Amino acid sequence: MEELLHRSNPWWTGKFEFPGIAREGHLSTLLRLRESKDVVLITGLRRVGKTTLMLQLVHRLLEEMDSRLIFYVSLDHIGLKERSIIETVDGYRAANGLKHDDFVYLFLDEVHFKEDFELQLKNLYDEGNSKVYASGSSSLDIVMKSPHLTGRQRILHLSPLSFREYLMFLGKEISPADQHLYPPLAEEYLETGGMPEYVLTRDPNNLQSMVDSILYRDIAGRHDIRNRENLLDILSLIAQSVGTPISLRKISRVLGIPVDVVSRIVNLFVEANLVHMVEKEGKMSERKGSPRKIYLADNGLFGMLTEKVNYGSLVENIVFLAVRREGSVRYYRTSGLEIDFVRGKGAWEVKYKSAVDEKDLAGLKSLKGFKSRTMVTKDKEGKVDGIDLVPLWKFLLQDLLIPSL
Repeated sequence: MEELLHRSNPWWTGKFEFPGIAREGHLSTLLRLRESKDVVLITGLRRVGKTTLMLQLVHRLLEEMDSRLIFYVSLDHIGLKERSIIETVDGYRAANGLKHDDFVYLFLDEVHFKEDFELQLKNLYDEGNSKVYASGSSSLDIVMKSPHLTGRQRILHLSPLSFREYLMFLGKEISPADQHLYPPLAEEYLETGGMPEYVLTRDPNNLQSMVDSILYRDIAGRHDIRNRENLLDILSLIAQSVGTPISLRKISRVLGIPVDVVSRIVNLFVEANLVHMVEKEGKMSERKGSPRKIYLADNGLFGMLTEKVNYGSLVENIVFLAVRREGSVRYYRTSGLEIDFVRGKGAWEVKYKSAVDEKDLAGLKSLKGFKSRTMVTKDKEGKVDGIDLVPLWKFLLQDLLIPSL
């Protein structure tokens, strides 16, 4: 095992170059949390950049401490299959001649592949001789599976690249004199999405292999799903239904799959961060009794899942992903009027066109008690009856907050 650990931690014996392109907002958050005793859990879609972000944090820490006190390991490695997290950490200490009381930084990637990982993370927390950063692609596995980490964790949900990050990854610096370049770049971002490797390579095989890994390794492999064709069929049908209340019975009827199987698979998609479900705003009974709307985790998925992409769905999906970065989102419906997204006293409606009329504005106008009401348009800008009209490119450039942990 010692040889494997050395391969995973090249900084113990040599130089370690900064990996990838820095996502400074997330890096700053993780650095700030180093003073907290809590276990930091990084979740998100497979290949969204969790490992790269952890290694970037390693690089920053190496600037100020002994390299032997920093340990990274991917817990899905076949060489560690028979070893627990605790045994692996003990092996790391032994390989570096570290005492049990020496304070170390532990970066545990793909932690959800280990049985009883929550209990083992709690044990590390209780020992008090380490700061733990852990990652996993299955958000519900990490957050909800057991109470062991309750009150002992901070959770960072890593999303695909924002529009600002997208421009940064492409090396696009737009001057105030060249604002006209933003609209076509925003439309390019609409179709490309924000998966880092795909943004840089534009190789469709990158997205295809990512989806295949989620469907057939993370979901089918771990949950004993034999008819794997069902997975892609259901996901493709979901991609054609973005922005509308989802009917599991309709999917069942169209594909000839039992509704309980459809329900289970959709829940697994949510668990794997592949899709997001949005409840209706209202009391608990309304939220749970009303159909939910569904969105894809990244806009780049549309092109590989549907033959003909609905442009309205693309825009609504990208606006949802932007709004969601600041916190949980619901949709609003009353008296025949529907608002795409609400959170607290803020509301957002998507009308991707150059001219809006009274019918378009009716829903937002009805929300008299809301502090902010925003309509995202194609290029219409201004204020009408207290409603902000914002072109998509300007909306995407807004400095949306990274949720505090």
